[in-house]
Amino acid sequence: MAQRKRRRKRKKYPIRITLSQGIVFALTAFCLLVGAYLGISGQVDGAPTWDDLYEALGIGSQPEGLAGLPSDAQAVHFIDVGQADATLLQSGQEYCLVDAGEADSEEALLNYLDQQGVTRLKLLVMSHPHADHIGSMKAVLEHIPVEQVLLPDFDKAPYPTTRTFERVMETIAAQQIPVVTAQAGQTFSIGEATLTVVADGIETDNYNDLSQVLSYTAPGLSVVLSGDGEKTVEEAALAAGGVPQADVFKAAHHGSNTSNTMEFLQAIRPQFVVVSCGVDNSYGHPHKEPMQRFKMAGAQVLRTDQDGTVVIAAGEQGLECYTANAAQPADNAA
Repeated sequence: MAQRKRRRKRKKYPIRITLSQGIVFALTAFCLLVGAYLGISGQVDGAPTWDDLYEALGIGSQPEGLAGLPSDAQAVHFIDVGQADATLLQSGQEYCLVDAGEADSEEALLNYLDQQGVTRLKLLVMSHPHADHIGSMKAVLEHIPVEQVLLPDFDKAPYPTTRTFERVMETIAAQQIPVVTAQAGQTFSIGEATLTVVADGIETDNYNDLSQVLSYTAPGLSVVLSGDGEKTVEEAALAAGGVPQADVFKAAHHGSNTSNTMEFLQAIRPQFVVVSCGVDNSYGHPHKEPMQRFKMAGAQVLRTDQDGTVVIAAGEQGLECYTANAAQPADNAA
C-alpha cells in the first residue's frame, strides 16, 4: 500500500505554462505514442494493442482499471477491503458479490464496483453475519439493484441481533428483494457460470461456522469460497463428499489456522490461494501454519494486504492473474 509522505514546508514558486509550451508538450506525447506504435508494428501480429504500447514505452502493461476486463470475461475479483472479505464473481456482464467488507471500506468497495461497470448484481451472498463481511452490505443494496440475496441458515445458530445485521435485513425487506436460505445442492446461474452451495454450515454458537462452502464454475475458471468456516465446517463438507477440485481457493477465515486444513486443500487442489486480510492486522492473519500448507499443496499464494485487489480471469492461454500493486500480470501460466 502506498504510504502518505510527510510534506516539507518549502517556498512556493508560481508555475506557468504558456499556450505554446502546452502545445509542445502535447505534440511530444503524441510523437512518443506514434513512435512506439510504428516501432513495434513490425514486431507483433496485427495492430499493436495498448499493452504493446505500454511495454514499448517502458511502463509495463496497461493498468486493469483503465479499461477493465473484456465484456465476456470470466473472472473472480478479490477486492481489497482491509481485514474483511468482499469477492466479486463475474461471468460476462453478470455479477455475484459474496460478502461486503467492513463499514469503513464502503467507499472503496462501491468505487471498485463502479470502476468495473457493475450496474446490477444477479446475486448477493451473505456468508455469515459478522461485521467484516456485512459492514457495507446495506450501502451496496442501496447503490446497486440486487435481484436476489442468499443468506446463511439462521436456524442453525442464535438469530443475530447486531444493529449492522438488522440494517441489512431492513434494507432487503424495504426493497422487497427475494431471499433464499442456503441449502446444500442449490445452484444459481451467473451468466455462463454456475454457483453451487456445496455445504450450508453447521449447528453452532459460532457464526463463522454458518458460512457456506460455495463452488463457482465458469468457462475456464473454477473457484471455491468458504467464508470464515472453520475446521468443523470443512470436515462436514468433506464428509458429504461434495468438495470439488478448483483452480482458485479463497483462504478461509482470512488465512486463520482455525481453518484451511490439509484435507480440505487436498480435495480442492488449487492453483491459486488468495488471502483477504488487512495490513499488520491484530489477528496475525494469515497464520504461519496455513501458509505452509498452501505451499505444500503447490498453490501460488496472493494476499490483499500485500498485493492489493487480486483479479484472476480465464484467458486464451489459461488463467491470468492481475494484482493492483503490480505493473504486470502475475504468473499467467496455468
